[in-house]
Amino acid sequence: MRIKLGEAERVIVKTRQHRRVLTRPACLLLLLVAATGFGTGWLGRDGLPEWLADILPIVYPSLLGLCGLLILVWSVVPYARWARTWYYLTNRRVLIRTGVGARSLRELPLVLIRELIVRQTMMQRSVGAGHLVMITANGETILENAPGVHKLRELVLDAIEELPRSVMFDGVELETEQQMDWAAPEGRTPDGKPHV
Repeated sequence: MRIKLGEAERVIVKTRQHRRVLTRPACLLLLLVAATGFGTGWLGRDGLPEWLADILPIVYPSLLGLCGLLILVWSVVPYARWARTWYYLTNRRVLIRTGVGARSLRELPLVLIRELIVRQTMMQRSVGAGHLVMITANGETILENAPGVHKLRELVLDAIEELPRSVMFDGVELETEQQMDWAAPEGRTPDGKPHV
């Protein structure tokens, strides 16, 4: 799925989640490989109990299959999710593209953002990552584990500042809007005198 940009729209930032989100899947991968290696080595030794030696043709492939399944669920899927999730900041909107098999695209026009909040844990702060929360009237959109979150927040604020004012008010140019007396009755000035 390619990102289709509007007229005069340009990409300011294209990034994905900070690579620190891969720490846990990588550690689990190493632990599973080590545990499986230990288990297969222990099952291959001499002097196994007779009951275990009898079911060894079932236990050995089951151990390898379980390890493969856990590696798939705990390591491969999180890596694929990380690799297929992209955050885009353009001069008009924020886009979140996700998906491994089926893909989805979520977009938030910059004009709708009312507040930006940075949330960081101690570990995120140590690597400069964090969650960028964009609050709108309809709720919040979160860019989770965004790298350089404070710089990203500044870039979003700069992009909002650079929006044309006509975009901010549904196409009404404030400088050319006619001045109208809403409180004066028809044919009278605001102080109640008739127009001359």
